Amino acid sequence: MAELTKEIIMKTADSLFSEDGVREVSIDDICRKLCISKKTFYQYYAQKEDLVADVVNNNVRKKKEEFDRLVEGKDIVQILKALFSMVNRKKTMVKDKRMVKDIMKYYPETFTKHAEERGRAMHRFFVDRFREGMEQGLVRSDMDVDAVQLMICIMHEGMIDYLEGSCRIEGVKVSFRSLAAAFEDIVTRTLLTPKGFEEYSSLTNGKNS
Repeated sequence: MAELTKEIIMKTADSLFSEDGVREVSIDDICRKLCISKKTFYQYYAQKEDLVADVVNNNVRKKKEEFDRLVEGKDIVQILKALFSMVNRKKTMVKDKRMVKDIMKYYPETFTKHAEERGRAMHRFFVDRFREGMEQGLVRSDMDVDAVQLMICIMHEGMIDYLEGSCRIEGVKVSFRSLAAAFEDIVTRTLLTPKGFEEYSSLTNGKNS
């Protein structure tokens, strides 16, 4: 094994947390995976919560970098298209949501420290992009963009809850593909002007890059 570092421990824990859940993975599990003693582990981390905080920090950083690359130089229509392509990654969505729920439940201080700041930043980013889209004639000007952005977040969370089985209607079963398509259709038809929707449709049909 390569020389042990905090980064190696953190990345190993991140992988185990994603597969088995934050609560279920113990320090012993991490030590077994790395073939190290608990004494060695404690030279790097005083407690599991410190490790969880590092995992959260690292994931926030990676997602921000990925998001920044995704939206760089794009207008709101192009951003929406790229984001809905990400939404279609079902496995990643469910794993990410499970880890978030575990951290929220068992490490609330760690969760709160990052979630509120990130939520405000993302909300403000999209509200600003929506307003830019209004000026470009791509986004409808007759709506409360703060409310629309909040509703999009609520629908997204609800979709993940359905996939996890915590939100079901008896006798109704919908595939992930259909659910994602409905989410995309509702958001784009609600948010975009005819001009914006035409541009979005052309991207969907592969007419523009």
